[in-house]
Amino acid sequence: MKSGKCPKCGSEDLTPLTRTRLVGVKMITCHQCTYVEMVSGPDDVKQSWLKAGVVYSVIALIIAALVGLPWILS
Repeated sequence: MKSGKCPKCGSEDLTPLTRTRLVGVKMITCHQCTYVEMVSGPDDVKQSWLKAGVVYSVIALIIAALVGLPWILS
């Protein structure tokens, strides 16, 4: 489907790449026959893992600050 045509019916009426809940996976759907193809790339996966690492690090720092603040103030 990256070529712009559906491999099942040959239609060119495709949706643009849309994100899915899976990390680094996008999908293309044919409007004529509803054929769906999943597309993934190593760059998308790496970027998603980096974002997740930053989010978890910030959450860990906030929790550590909330746990340690009463001990520091006492």
